[in-house]
Amino acid sequence: MPNWCEGTLKVRGTKENLIKFLKNNFTPVTWLGSDVKAEFVEEKYSVALKCDEKFHGFHVKGTRRNFIETNCIEFEFWDDDKETHVMVIENYKAAWGIDAAPLAEISKEFYVDLKIYAYERGMEFNQDIEIIDGEIVKNEEINFDDYMWECAHPSIGG
Repeated sequence: MPNWCEGTLKVRGTKENLIKFLKNNFTPVTWLGSDVKAEFVEEKYSVALKCDEKFHGFHVKGTRRNFIETNCIEFEFWDDDKETHVMVIENYKAAWGIDAAPLAEISKEFYVDLKIYAYERGMEFNQDIEIIDGEIVKNEEINFDDYMWECAHPSIGG
């Protein structure tokens, strides 16, 4: 069983690109890894990707063991006049650590920028990733002398 590097995924883009990203980038899976059906709901000011409560989460397509651990990802477009929006997706998990290269490909494919800050309690490091226009501009592993004291959220991940 892996240690999990867990945090928050931020996705920045136009309304159209965020909708395409949410609609086409996640595969719902059960605890045993089998695929299940998801329902995509699009309304004038919101979008949601939903599954029933019996499954584990959504696999991030194109990645190895990266998941969003929830049965619903929702986003509301509060300001319709705004050109770009930032979708914040909680409960991002990657086995052992986050490989930024597949995320850069996702950024290119959907014309979105990605930012992740994640915590790995077991191996006591944090990972800070930023991808703009398909280019990895930051991929830092942050280590600590005293993880429990120095890390902002030392109980996340592991």
